[in-house]
Amino acid sequence: MGFHAGASEVSGGFLGVDVFFVLSGFLITDLLAVQYDRLGRVDLKSFWARRARRLLPALAVMLVIVTAAATVIEPDQEASLRLALLAAVTYTSNWYQILHHVSYFAELGLFRSPPPLDHLWSLAIEEQFYLIWPLILWFIILRLNGRRARVTATLIAAAMSATAMALEYTPGDPSLVYYGTDTHAFALLIGAAVALAFPLETLASASAVQLKRLDAAGVVGLVVLAWAAGHFSGSDRAVYPAGLVLAALGAAGLVIAAASNGVIAAMTGLAPLRWVGIRSYSIYLWHWPVIALAGAITGYASTSPRMWLIEAGVTIGLASASWQFIEAPILRDGFAATCRRWWSLIVEGVRRADRGRRLASVAVATVAIAAVGVSTYGIARSSAAAAPSGLLRQVAEGQRITAASQATQPANPAPVVSESAASPTPSASCSSAAAGPPPKVSGRQVTAVGDSVMVASAAALEAAMPGIYINAEVDRAMVNGLAVIQGLAARGLLRHYVVVGLGTNGPVTAEQIRELRRAIGPHRELVLINTSGPMPWESEVNGVLAAAAGHDARVDLADWHRAIANRTSLLWPDEIHPRPSGAKIYARVVHAAVQAEAPRAQAPACTQPGGAPTAPGH
Repeated sequence: MGFHAGASEVSGGFLGVDVFFVLSGFLITDLLAVQYDRLGRVDLKSFWARRARRLLPALAVMLVIVTAAATVIEPDQEASLRLALLAAVTYTSNWYQILHHVSYFAELGLFRSPPPLDHLWSLAIEEQFYLIWPLILWFIILRLNGRRARVTATLIAAAMSATAMALEYTPGDPSLVYYGTDTHAFALLIGAAVALAFPLETLASASAVQLKRLDAAGVVGLVVLAWAAGHFSGSDRAVYPAGLVLAALGAAGLVIAAASNGVIAAMTGLAPLRWVGIRSYSIYLWHWPVIALAGAITGYASTSPRMWLIEAGVTIGLASASWQFIEAPILRDGFAATCRRWWSLIVEGVRRADRGRRLASVAVATVAIAAVGVSTYGIARSSAAAAPSGLLRQVAEGQRITAASQATQPANPAPVVSESAASPTPSASCSSAAAGPPPKVSGRQVTAVGDSVMVASAAALEAAMPGIYINAEVDRAMVNGLAVIQGLAARGLLRHYVVVGLGTNGPVTAEQIRELRRAIGPHRELVLINTSGPMPWESEVNGVLAAAAGHDARVDLADWHRAIANRTSLLWPDEIHPRPSGAKIYARVVHAAVQAEAPRAQAPACTQPGGAPTAPGH
């Protein structure tokens, strides 16, 4: 929850998914293995029925209520919500998000709320595992005798999944390998291997010596997970798969310790933790829709600690209600019996003379009917073309200008002149360069890659530097922009001055800047635009960019943060995107930074007495 709420202290909070994967793989495999040992077979029909009874009712209620809320709060998302709903009910959300290029690590456009069902990708992977793994496990048990052989086979499958992630990973946005069932199944399989190696029954009867070892494994696992959550980020190459495998192994150590009767088990068995654990599925279902819809209502102010507390409280309240009134009764009595009971309670309440009870029954029935009716209406009605707001109009115009600039990109831009290209008369050239003003940079020499802030400023950039090539998109983070620049460089389409305006949608690392510098090559000039807004990573991003500009002579900083700091009235209410007047300041800052690079880009290398070359101006 903290990671999704934007807490920068847990940059590796996404690893929590792998903890749940390991736990799920462990519990499901132990259940199936025990059933085979007792019955001599795996009752697949019974297993799948229990999984459906446990998971589907709470999911269905969440989907109805969230669809109804989104229909009222965010009607602009209706078209994408229909597809997301179809993916949710078929447990294919991960593949839907891969096909539609939904980035897990790039925060979505901050002038609109993120889709409320994007978190269901991990549930989709689990459900696909529940469908396929029992068949594979049955085959493994039938074909392989002995615990060691079965554990080895499962670990080999996990290694194959991790290897697939390593092979398919490419720099840029790692969402493809992160969402993939094939590339992310290793955490589930590690949990399965642990269950085959250490069945619950064995762990529960462990000796005192074994308990000490299990507790040690749990402590090591907890330390590893805490370290990883604080040190890894989604843009780190090492995460795919090394960091994820490390987290899965740490989770495995914690799981076997918690399943025993040692100290770790006693700690995890404390009443508050057990209370949360019982409701963890509902907390998972509700936390992201609450965050997304809160963002739609309040704007990006939802990143404040006060809003985090409100979102957490609403999430826990909804999860508690889901457990008490939906999940627990269905698990205890079955779906049909629970529905009949609820119907009889409502009818009885309406008929009772007790006014309070009657009003409560009517209210429950009304809310349920309204939620179903509004959600059905939201799905069925055609998407109306609503008039865009001022910011959306500005962004739409920026997207038009961006597309036009890309349409006029020459197939082969002018080649970049190497620094080593010597002038016939170096001393005269150096004197001439030093004496005269630097040449004015043309927009046709500039490639700009950015996010929605650059999109909103596209008209001003084109006016300040006619002919500039702009490749900017809403929702783009540095991981995505880096891939764009690498692609342009590979096709020979980068111009001499490369402007990068990314950082609104997520952290930026020093390693990404080094990759960026390598991608554009040693003979191009790089301008980095820093960021401004209420994002929790703002100061971190700006620190990384300032450090890069301070350590590399061919990197300059366009200080947008400083330029707009005392002119926040020129920003839209989200405090991130500039209004047209603010966009002009943005363009002036970028133009000035590009122009500042001109002396280094245009003047030839000078030769000192003795023949040692030196860069002009240094």
